[in-house]
Amino acid sequence: MRVFIISRGYPSEKYVTNGIFEFDQAKALAKQGHEVIFLANDLRSLRRKRKFGSESFIKDGVQIEALNIPCGKIPKGLLMKIRSTVIQRLYNRCVRKYGKPDIVHSHFLEISYCTVKALKDKGVPLVMTEHLSTMNNTVIPENLIALGNNTYKYYDKVIAVGKQIAETIENNFGVEAEIIPNVADTESFSLRNLPVRHNGFRVISVGALIKRKHMDLLIEAFTEFAEKHDDVSLEIFGKGEERENLEKLIAENNMRSAITLHGAKPREEIAESMQKADCFVLASDVETFGVVYIEAMAMGLPVIATKSGGPENFVNDTNGILIEPNDKDILVKSLEKMYDTYKQYDKGKIKDNVIKNFSPDAVAEQLSKLYRQTIKTISG
Repeated sequence: MRVFIISRGYPSEKYVTNGIFEFDQAKALAKQGHEVIFLANDLRSLRRKRKFGSESFIKDGVQIEALNIPCGKIPKGLLMKIRSTVIQRLYNRCVRKYGKPDIVHSHFLEISYCTVKALKDKGVPLVMTEHLSTMNNTVIPENLIALGNNTYKYYDKVIAVGKQIAETIENNFGVEAEIIPNVADTESFSLRNLPVRHNGFRVISVGALIKRKHMDLLIEAFTEFAEKHDDVSLEIFGKGEERENLEKLIAENNMRSAITLHGAKPREEIAESMQKADCFVLASDVETFGVVYIEAMAMGLPVIATKSGGPENFVNDTNGILIEPNDKDILVKSLEKMYDTYKQYDKGKIKDNVIKNFSPDAVAEQLSKLYRQTIKTISG
Protein backbone atom coordinates (compact mmCIF):
# COMPACT_ATOMS: atom_id res chain seq x y z
CA MET A 1 0.00 0.00 0.00
CA ARG A 2 1.32 3.44 -0.89
CA VAL A 3 0.86 5.81 2.06
CA PHE A 4 1.53 9.55 2.04
CA ILE A 5 2.07 10.88 5.56
CA ILE A 6 1.64 14.65 6.03
CA SER A 7 3.83 16.02 8.82
CA ARG A 8 4.99 19.34 10.33
CA GLY A 9 8.62 18.30 9.77
CA TYR A 10 11.01 15.44 10.33
CA PRO A 11 13.34 14.61 13.23
CA SER A 12 16.93 15.68 12.70
CA GLU A 13 20.11 15.53 14.74
CA LYS A 14 19.52 19.10 15.91
CA TYR A 15 15.73 18.83 16.38
CA VAL A 16 15.23 15.25 17.48
CA THR A 17 11.54 15.66 18.42
CA ASN A 18 10.39 17.53 15.30
CA GLY A 19 7.66 15.38 13.74
CA ILE A 20 8.72 12.46 15.93
CA PHE A 21 5.24 10.92 16.49
CA GLU A 22 4.51 10.95 12.76
CA PHE A 23 7.93 9.64 11.82
CA ASP A 24 7.85 6.77 14.32
CA GLN A 25 4.58 5.62 12.75
CA ALA A 26 6.06 6.02 9.26
CA LYS A 27 9.03 3.80 10.19
CA ALA A 28 6.70 1.17 11.62
CA LEU A 29 4.53 1.16 8.49
CA ALA A 30 7.56 0.96 6.19
CA LYS A 31 8.89 -1.98 8.20
CA GLN A 32 5.59 -3.77 7.59
CA GLY A 33 6.12 -3.47 3.85
CA HIS A 34 4.11 -0.37 2.96
CA GLU A 35 5.54 2.18 0.53
CA VAL A 36 5.67 5.19 2.82
CA ILE A 37 6.33 8.71 1.53
CA PHE A 38 6.81 11.28 4.30
CA LEU A 39 5.67 14.75 3.19
CA ALA A 40 7.27 17.21 5.62
CA ASN A 41 6.17 20.84 5.49
CA ASP A 42 8.38 22.79 7.88
CA LEU A 43 7.33 26.43 8.25
CA ARG A 44 9.21 27.29 11.44
CA SER A 45 11.07 30.57 11.72
CA LEU A 46 14.47 31.44 10.31
CA ARG A 47 15.98 30.86 13.76
CA ARG A 48 15.47 27.09 13.35
CA LYS A 49 18.64 26.18 11.50
CA ARG A 50 17.94 23.76 8.65
CA LYS A 51 18.18 23.46 4.90
CA PHE A 52 15.63 25.70 3.20
CA GLY A 53 13.69 24.73 0.11
CA SER A 54 13.17 21.19 -1.19
CA GLU A 55 14.75 18.02 0.13
CA SER A 56 14.47 14.39 -0.94
CA PHE A 57 16.25 11.60 0.94
CA ILE A 58 15.77 8.32 2.78
CA LYS A 59 15.94 8.19 6.58
CA ASP A 60 15.55 4.93 8.54
CA GLY A 61 13.89 3.26 5.58
CA VAL A 62 11.40 6.08 4.97
CA GLN A 63 11.40 8.26 1.84
CA ILE A 64 11.24 11.89 2.97
CA GLU A 65 10.05 14.65 0.63
CA ALA A 66 10.35 17.98 2.43
CA LEU A 67 9.63 21.60 1.64
CA ASN A 68 11.12 23.94 4.26
CA ILE A 69 10.05 27.59 4.15
CA PRO A 70 10.92 29.94 7.03
CA CYS A 71 7.74 31.78 8.01
CA GLY A 72 7.91 32.39 11.75
CA LYS A 73 5.34 34.59 13.46
CA ILE A 74 2.96 35.69 10.73
CA PRO A 75 -0.85 35.90 10.99
CA LYS A 76 -2.33 32.44 11.51
CA GLY A 77 -4.66 32.72 8.53
CA LEU A 78 -1.78 33.56 6.20
CA LEU A 79 0.36 30.78 7.67
CA MET A 80 -2.35 28.20 6.99
CA LYS A 81 -2.78 29.42 3.41
CA ILE A 82 0.95 29.02 2.87
CA ARG A 83 0.91 25.57 4.47
CA SER A 84 -2.01 24.45 2.29
CA THR A 85 -0.11 25.55 -0.81
CA VAL A 86 3.05 23.77 0.39
CA ILE A 87 1.13 20.55 1.04
CA GLN A 88 -0.48 20.72 -2.39
CA ARG A 89 2.89 21.22 -4.08
CA LEU A 90 4.46 18.38 -2.09
CA TYR A 91 1.55 16.10 -2.96
CA ASN A 92 1.73 16.87 -6.68
CA ARG A 93 5.49 16.38 -6.67
CA CYS A 94 5.19 13.01 -4.93
CA VAL A 95 2.42 11.81 -7.25
CA ARG A 96 4.68 12.57 -10.22
CA LYS A 97 7.61 10.72 -8.61
CA TYR A 98 5.87 7.75 -6.97
CA GLY A 99 2.30 7.59 -8.27
CA LYS A 100 -1.03 8.33 -6.62
CA PRO A 101 -1.27 7.17 -2.99
CA ASP A 102 -3.76 4.59 -1.74
CA ILE A 103 -4.31 6.75 1.32
CA VAL A 104 -3.15 10.06 2.83
CA HIS A 105 -2.58 10.26 6.60
CA SER A 106 -2.12 13.66 8.28
CA HIS A 107 -1.37 14.48 11.92
CA PHE A 108 -2.56 17.28 14.26
CA LEU A 109 -5.54 19.57 13.72
CA GLU A 110 -3.92 22.52 11.95
CA ILE A 111 -1.90 20.34 9.56
CA SER A 112 -5.03 18.28 8.88
CA TYR A 113 -7.13 21.40 8.18
CA CYS A 114 -4.53 22.52 5.63
CA THR A 115 -4.42 19.01 4.14
CA VAL A 116 -8.19 19.10 3.56
CA LYS A 117 -7.91 22.49 1.88
CA ALA A 118 -5.13 21.21 -0.35
CA LEU A 119 -6.33 17.69 -1.20
CA LYS A 120 -10.11 17.42 -0.76
CA ASP A 121 -10.65 17.29 -4.54
CA LYS A 122 -7.87 14.79 -5.26
CA GLY A 123 -10.11 11.73 -4.92
CA VAL A 124 -7.87 9.98 -2.37
CA PRO A 125 -8.96 8.60 1.06
CA LEU A 126 -8.01 10.91 3.94
CA VAL A 127 -7.15 9.76 7.47
CA MET A 128 -5.94 11.96 10.32
CA THR A 129 -4.57 11.46 13.83
CA GLU A 130 -5.27 13.97 16.58
CA HIS A 131 -2.52 14.44 19.19
CA LEU A 132 -3.40 17.98 20.28
CA SER A 133 -3.13 18.30 24.07
CA THR A 134 -5.71 21.10 24.15
CA MET A 135 -8.32 18.51 23.20
CA ASN A 136 -7.98 17.16 26.75
CA ASN A 137 -9.20 20.46 28.24
CA THR A 138 -12.67 20.80 29.73
CA VAL A 139 -13.31 23.87 27.57
CA ILE A 140 -11.98 23.99 24.00
CA PRO A 141 -10.91 27.46 22.74
CA GLU A 142 -13.25 29.01 20.17
CA ASN A 143 -10.56 29.12 17.47
CA LEU A 144 -10.06 25.35 17.77
CA ILE A 145 -13.81 24.76 17.71
CA ALA A 146 -13.98 26.67 14.42
CA LEU A 147 -10.97 24.81 13.05
CA GLY A 148 -12.34 21.44 14.16
CA ASN A 149 -15.72 22.13 12.55
CA ASN A 150 -13.93 22.68 9.26
CA THR A 151 -11.66 19.65 9.55
CA TYR A 152 -12.81 16.45 11.27
CA LYS A 153 -15.99 15.88 9.26
CA TYR A 154 -14.09 15.99 5.98
CA TYR A 155 -11.91 13.01 6.87
CA ASP A 156 -12.83 9.47 5.97
CA LYS A 157 -11.46 8.34 9.33
CA VAL A 158 -10.29 10.20 12.43
CA ILE A 159 -7.87 8.62 14.90
CA ALA A 160 -7.28 9.77 18.47
CA VAL A 161 -4.23 8.74 20.48
CA GLY A 162 -6.26 8.43 23.68
CA LYS A 163 -9.79 7.90 24.97
CA GLN A 164 -10.24 11.43 26.31
CA ILE A 165 -9.37 13.04 22.98
CA ALA A 166 -11.75 10.67 21.20
CA GLU A 167 -14.56 11.67 23.57
CA THR A 168 -13.79 15.38 23.08
CA ILE A 169 -13.97 15.04 19.29
CA GLU A 170 -17.25 13.15 19.43
CA ASN A 171 -18.85 15.45 22.01
CA ASN A 172 -17.80 18.70 20.35
CA PHE A 173 -17.79 17.80 16.66
CA GLY A 174 -20.06 14.78 16.32
CA VAL A 175 -17.31 12.67 14.76
CA GLU A 176 -16.48 9.21 16.10
CA ALA A 177 -12.73 8.66 16.40
CA GLU A 178 -10.93 5.35 16.60
CA ILE A 179 -8.25 5.05 19.29
CA ILE A 180 -4.79 4.03 18.11
CA PRO A 181 -1.86 4.93 20.38
CA ASN A 182 1.43 6.51 19.48
CA VAL A 183 4.34 4.20 18.74
CA ALA A 184 6.72 3.40 21.58
CA ASP A 185 10.35 2.93 20.62
CA THR A 186 10.65 -0.57 22.05
CA GLU A 187 14.00 -1.05 20.34
CA SER A 188 15.80 1.84 22.02
CA PHE A 189 13.77 1.35 25.20
CA SER A 190 14.08 -2.36 25.89
CA LEU A 191 14.58 -4.13 29.20
CA ARG A 192 17.99 -5.76 29.19
CA ASN A 193 18.55 -8.98 31.08
CA LEU A 194 21.84 -7.72 32.46
CA PRO A 195 21.91 -7.15 36.23
CA VAL A 196 22.39 -3.48 37.07
CA ARG A 197 23.76 -2.84 40.53
CA HIS A 198 23.38 0.49 42.21
CA ASN A 199 22.90 1.90 45.64
CA GLY A 200 19.75 3.53 46.88
CA PHE A 201 16.45 4.32 45.16
CA ARG A 202 16.72 5.99 41.76
CA VAL A 203 13.87 7.96 40.17
CA ILE A 204 13.87 9.19 36.58
CA SER A 205 11.67 11.70 34.76
CA VAL A 206 11.62 12.71 31.09
CA GLY A 207 9.71 15.64 29.63
CA ALA A 208 9.91 19.19 28.33
CA LEU A 209 10.85 21.71 31.02
CA ILE A 210 7.62 23.69 30.64
CA LYS A 211 4.99 24.67 33.16
CA ARG A 212 2.36 22.04 32.33
CA LYS A 213 4.86 19.22 32.91
CA HIS A 214 5.20 20.41 36.55
CA MET A 215 8.83 19.47 37.02
CA ASP A 216 8.85 22.09 39.81
CA LEU A 217 6.15 20.16 41.65
CA LEU A 218 8.14 16.95 41.24
CA ILE A 219 11.29 18.63 42.60
CA GLU A 220 9.39 20.00 45.60
CA ALA A 221 7.74 16.65 46.31
CA PHE A 222 11.01 14.77 45.89
CA THR A 223 12.76 17.21 48.24
CA GLU A 224 10.17 16.49 50.93
CA PHE A 225 10.39 12.76 50.25
CA ALA A 226 14.22 12.86 50.47
CA GLU A 227 14.09 14.37 53.95
CA LYS A 228 13.26 10.86 55.24
CA HIS A 229 15.70 8.98 53.02
CA ASP A 230 19.39 9.58 52.41
CA ASP A 231 19.70 7.00 49.62
CA VAL A 232 17.44 8.53 46.94
CA SER A 233 18.18 10.41 43.72
CA LEU A 234 16.20 12.01 40.88
CA GLU A 235 17.37 12.42 37.29
CA ILE A 236 15.41 14.70 34.93
CA PHE A 237 15.87 14.66 31.15
CA GLY A 238 14.50 17.39 28.92
CA LYS A 239 14.95 21.00 27.87
CA GLY A 240 12.72 24.04 27.99
CA GLU A 241 12.05 27.54 29.22
CA GLU A 242 11.74 26.48 32.87
CA ARG A 243 15.28 25.14 33.21
CA GLU A 244 16.73 28.22 34.95
CA ASN A 245 13.84 28.32 37.44
CA LEU A 246 14.25 24.60 38.15
CA GLU A 247 17.98 24.99 38.72
CA LYS A 248 17.26 27.76 41.25
CA LEU A 249 14.66 25.60 42.97
CA ILE A 250 17.12 22.71 43.28
CA ALA A 251 19.78 25.04 44.71
CA GLU A 252 17.37 26.69 47.16
CA ASN A 253 16.41 23.27 48.51
CA ASN A 254 20.07 22.16 48.77
CA MET A 255 19.32 19.20 46.47
CA ARG A 256 22.14 19.49 43.95
CA SER A 257 23.67 16.24 45.17
CA ALA A 258 20.37 14.35 44.79
CA ILE A 259 18.66 15.96 41.76
CA THR A 260 20.28 16.28 38.33
CA LEU A 261 18.99 18.13 35.26
CA HIS A 262 20.57 16.43 32.25
CA GLY A 263 18.98 18.47 29.47
CA ALA A 264 17.85 16.90 26.20
CA LYS A 265 19.69 13.66 25.40
CA PRO A 266 19.44 10.96 22.70
CA ARG A 267 17.00 8.12 23.30
CA GLU A 268 19.83 5.65 23.81
CA GLU A 269 21.31 7.70 26.66
CA ILE A 270 17.92 8.10 28.33
CA ALA A 271 17.31 4.36 27.99
CA GLU A 272 20.66 3.66 29.65
CA SER A 273 19.66 5.80 32.63
CA MET A 274 16.25 4.10 32.78
CA GLN A 275 18.05 0.76 32.96
CA LYS A 276 19.67 1.94 36.19
CA ALA A 277 16.49 3.47 37.66
CA ASP A 278 13.87 1.98 39.98
CA CYS A 279 10.81 3.97 38.87
CA PHE A 280 9.63 6.67 36.48
CA VAL A 281 7.63 9.77 37.49
CA LEU A 282 5.96 12.53 35.47
CA ALA A 283 3.51 14.94 37.09
CA SER A 284 1.93 16.60 34.03
CA ASP A 285 -1.34 18.51 34.01
CA VAL A 286 -2.17 17.33 30.50
CA GLU A 287 -0.95 14.41 28.36
CA THR A 288 -2.68 13.49 25.11
CA PHE A 289 -1.01 10.11 25.29
CA GLY A 290 2.18 10.05 27.35
CA VAL A 291 4.68 8.08 25.27
CA VAL A 292 7.45 8.63 27.84
CA TYR A 293 5.51 6.55 30.36
CA ILE A 294 5.29 3.76 27.78
CA GLU A 295 9.02 3.99 27.05
CA ALA A 296 9.77 3.69 30.77
CA MET A 297 7.50 0.67 31.08
CA ALA A 298 9.21 -0.89 28.05
CA MET A 299 12.28 -0.85 30.29
CA GLY A 300 10.25 -2.67 32.95
CA LEU A 301 9.94 0.39 35.20
CA PRO A 302 6.86 0.94 37.34
CA VAL A 303 5.56 4.50 36.94
CA ILE A 304 3.88 7.23 38.93
CA ALA A 305 1.54 9.00 36.52
CA THR A 306 -1.14 11.67 36.73
CA LYS A 307 -4.72 11.44 35.54
CA SER A 308 -3.90 13.87 32.77
CA GLY A 309 -5.80 12.47 29.79
CA GLY A 310 -3.42 9.81 28.49
CA PRO A 311 -2.03 7.61 31.29
CA GLU A 312 -5.53 6.57 32.42
CA ASN A 313 -5.61 4.35 29.33
CA PHE A 314 -2.69 2.16 30.37
CA VAL A 315 -1.50 2.74 33.97
CA ASN A 316 -2.93 0.37 36.58
CA ASP A 317 -1.98 -1.51 39.76
CA THR A 318 0.21 -3.96 37.82
CA ASN A 319 2.55 -1.30 36.44
CA GLY A 320 2.37 1.73 38.70
CA ILE A 321 0.41 4.35 40.60
CA LEU A 322 -2.13 6.74 39.05
CA ILE A 323 -2.74 9.99 40.96
CA GLU A 324 -4.56 13.30 40.63
CA PRO A 325 -2.48 16.06 39.00
CA ASN A 326 -1.11 19.15 40.74
CA ASP A 327 -1.16 17.68 44.28
CA LYS A 328 2.21 17.69 46.02
CA ASP A 329 1.06 15.77 49.10
CA ILE A 330 -0.30 12.89 47.02
CA LEU A 331 2.89 12.87 44.96
CA VAL A 332 5.02 12.63 48.12
CA LYS A 333 2.88 9.75 49.42
CA SER A 334 3.16 7.99 46.06
CA LEU A 335 6.95 8.30 46.13
CA GLU A 336 6.90 6.78 49.62
CA LYS A 337 4.67 3.94 48.46
CA MET A 338 6.87 3.28 45.43
CA TYR A 339 9.98 3.30 47.64
CA ASP A 340 8.43 0.54 49.75
CA THR A 341 6.98 -1.56 46.92
CA TYR A 342 8.97 -1.09 43.69
CA LYS A 343 10.65 -4.50 43.99
CA GLN A 344 7.23 -6.18 43.98
CA TYR A 345 6.46 -5.16 40.39
CA ASP A 346 7.10 -7.74 37.68
CA LYS A 347 9.42 -5.98 35.22
CA GLY A 348 9.03 -8.69 32.60
CA LYS A 349 5.24 -8.46 32.58
CA ILE A 350 5.34 -4.66 32.41
CA LYS A 351 7.64 -4.86 29.38
CA ASP A 352 5.63 -7.62 27.65
CA ASN A 353 2.40 -5.64 27.93
CA VAL A 354 4.03 -2.63 26.27
CA ILE A 355 5.32 -4.72 23.37
CA LYS A 356 1.90 -6.32 22.91
CA ASN A 357 0.04 -3.02 22.71
CA PHE A 358 2.45 -0.19 21.83
CA SER A 359 5.38 -1.61 19.87
CA PRO A 360 5.93 -0.42 16.27
CA ASP A 361 4.61 -3.73 14.93
CA ALA A 362 1.47 -3.58 17.10
CA VAL A 363 0.61 0.01 16.12
CA ALA A 364 1.46 -0.53 12.45
CA GLU A 365 -0.90 -3.51 12.36
CA GLN A 366 -3.73 -1.39 13.79
CA LEU A 367 -3.07 1.36 11.25
CA SER A 368 -2.87 -1.12 8.35
CA LYS A 369 -6.22 -2.61 9.34
CA LEU A 370 -7.80 0.86 9.53
CA TYR A 371 -6.37 1.81 6.12
CA ARG A 372 -7.75 -1.35 4.52
CA GLN A 373 -11.19 -0.83 6.06
CA THR A 374 -11.26 2.84 5.01
CA ILE A 375 -10.33 2.08 1.41
CA LYS A 376 -12.85 -0.78 1.27
CA THR A 377 -15.64 1.42 2.63
CA ILE A 378 -14.95 4.20 0.13
CA SER A 379 -14.62 1.87 -2.86
CA GLY A 380 -17.91 0.18 -1.88
